[in-house]
Amino acid sequence: MNDFPYPLQPLRVPGGWSITVNTLFEVEPGPATMQWFSSALLLWGHCRDAGYCFNSHFEPEDDPAGEFVLEMFRVRYDRQGQAVKGSELFLGDFRTRSKTDFVARVERFMAHPAREQQA
Repeated sequence: MNDFPYPLQPLRVPGGWSITVNTLFEVEPGPATMQWFSSALLLWGHCRDAGYCFNSHFEPEDDPAGEFVLEMFRVRYDRQGQAVKGSELFLGDFRTRSKTDFVARVERFMAHPAREQQA
């Protein structure tokens, strides 16, 4: 068991999605908590069946006035379930200073990723 001072941020993850990286804790960014937002990735998830993935981070690192960044992609996978090199299609990004809005946007992308291609 990890001995972190904060629990992980709850997320609603639909079936088929895998969260490979999760360093998003249930704490707001501020001068005393920036160490929890200095990771290269906060969340990284993918749905191989549907061919979508996302990553997220906080930028600039160590800046309490920074913002959450969500980057969304469409990716093709081969028969072995590996991403086809060069197949990534950037669908867009979402930036916000609100952790509540960020979490809601991550959940919305996982629930309806195809909507990003129309946005």
